[in-house]
Amino acid sequence: MLRILCPLLLLLPTVASRRGLPPRAADSVTFELRKGNGAVISNRTSADTVYGSVVVNNSSLLCPPSEGGNYSHDILNVICRESGFVGAVLPAQTHRVVSSNSRVSCQWAWNMTYVSVQADCPSNPVHSWECTWDDTDYYERECNIDDTVVVQCTNRRYNLTGFEILANPHGELSGNLTSNWGTPLAIVYDNKMDISFKSVIRYVYDGGYYSSRMDNLRWSICRYVFGRNAYMLGGYRYSVSDYTKRHEDIGYQNKLSCGYMMENDVAAMITSIRCNTKYDDPTKCEFQYNPSSFYAFEFDDAFNFRCS
Repeated sequence: MLRILCPLLLLLPTVASRRGLPPRAADSVTFELRKGNGAVISNRTSADTVYGSVVVNNSSLLCPPSEGGNYSHDILNVICRESGFVGAVLPAQTHRVVSSNSRVSCQWAWNMTYVSVQADCPSNPVHSWECTWDDTDYYERECNIDDTVVVQCTNRRYNLTGFEILANPHGELSGNLTSNWGTPLAIVYDNKMDISFKSVIRYVYDGGYYSSRMDNLRWSICRYVFGRNAYMLGGYRYSVSDYTKRHEDIGYQNKLSCGYMMENDVAAMITSIRCNTKYDDPTKCEFQYNPSSFYAFEFDDAFNFRCS
């Protein structure tokens, strides 16, 4: 009997390698971020935000879970956090669309296998061992290197993901109101806690240096909310103060009320946003926040402005 079993046992690694299966059990899945000729990316060797190809168990590139499919934010967070980052920035990208310095080279990946993974993770996991990895879905996939996953990881706790301009009485889009005044709200994603919330933006104006920054910010947010072809109030006939005001200095119908902001848990933590031109995407503009308090300033000191 032993003479029959021993040859079969010797064949097992060969069978596994032919199927493209990694030599590890599914419950010990590991992830690394790599780029170029296999250089490992970690939070100690990278800038605040970085892209990298996902390498599974040091042997395989990661395919999407299905053709055209996407991994959950929990799994992408695990991938980034295994390399020491705070979390992942959505959405994940693919090898075909990112620049060559943001993913592994074709030459380095020539002999890699391709796998997809599936897992049951708790909310907001930090380590891969917190998830239960399904070995039935941990297999070689018929995926091209062009389709393999490239993830964007960040060391920043917060990211801007959108903007709204709202006004009373019910938090309506200010463009639906006759005045066109409103309170801009930044939609903020917390990479560490995996939650989103809204914050007003602190008003800063001294009549000089900050006036161009304020106009850039107003144009950028108005065009983001109402469209790139939105008509913008401005020009030599107007000063910045004609269409940019503190929350305290504008009427109830032209802003969000304190009651609305309290009921909807609106924060006051974004202390500044700096857009370099009027045509910037405001979600990509440099911003500052108070790391110790969601209420770093009074709502009365928040921005309000008119778009058109």
